[in-house]
Amino acid sequence: MNFRHVEVFFAVMTCGTVTEAARQLGVSQPSVTTTIQQAEARLGIQLFERESGRLVPTAEARILFEEAERAHDALFSFRALARRLQTGQGGHVRVAAVPSISLELLPDAIARFQQLHSGFNYSVSTLNTEEILQQLDSRVGAFNLGFSFGHLDDSGFVTQRIGDADLMVVCPAAWSLSGDAVVDLRDLAELPYISGFDSTPAGQVCRNLFAEAGVEPRVVATIHTHHLAGRLVQRGMGYAILDSVTVRALLHERTSDATTVRRIAGEPTIPLTAIFRARRAQENQTRLFVECFEQAYLALVNTVEERLP
Repeated sequence: MNFRHVEVFFAVMTCGTVTEAARQLGVSQPSVTTTIQQAEARLGIQLFERESGRLVPTAEARILFEEAERAHDALFSFRALARRLQTGQGGHVRVAAVPSISLELLPDAIARFQQLHSGFNYSVSTLNTEEILQQLDSRVGAFNLGFSFGHLDDSGFVTQRIGDADLMVVCPAAWSLSGDAVVDLRDLAELPYISGFDSTPAGQVCRNLFAEAGVEPRVVATIHTHHLAGRLVQRGMGYAILDSVTVRALLHERTSDATTVRRIAGEPTIPLTAIFRARRAQENQTRLFVECFEQAYLALVNTVEERLP
């Protein structure tokens, strides 16, 4: 039996007559009768007997009805989900992001998406950029959308620039830096620096900034995640150069008074990028989620601006 056979069989079983089943399905009575005959021929068993002009289910039909009911419910759910997907009202969002984006920005985007689009559930992973690209390149990858920092133009993936996150100096509150709001990297040359790995997008950008300023930073620790670097700053270990997404998360913490944030001369930035699977059409829920992510990022930028000196 195919799905059409199951659908007609279910209608006849629940309606009791060919006439009512045809009305419910929006087809002619002969069409219902023909479909039932085809199902019986496929199965090799009789499904109904005629008694006084009515169709009476056979014992075999009653046994099959339980499975038909489950198949019908599954088909109904499938169609309902398809309709919700068309209007952005249901489905599964599978997304991954680097740790600094997962702290505040990604939860903000998910909450915003949930408010605007009902009926979705989520699979969320926190991975580094290399792992995100590996998963997106895999047929068995657990998600089809990622968020990271840096340029990925040569990665072979479809990318979308969300915005440019400001890079800022975060230092212990006890330090006294020259200037009120802007620092020059040359003024930090003798101070302990908490660095990111050069292999990360942010690490590469920071390395270039120091090179352009003619500064060799005094590295006391090399950290893979921005948030951990911020934690070490809070404990007075040194200063770090962090993106505005991470800075916002630090400013929201109870220990935010343990650090001060300063802009860097020249106002350097790092791209915030959405990454999609190549050679695959972008799902409707993915497009809608990216829109919410962009809105959440704009709100975050405004929050950071309000807290800076």
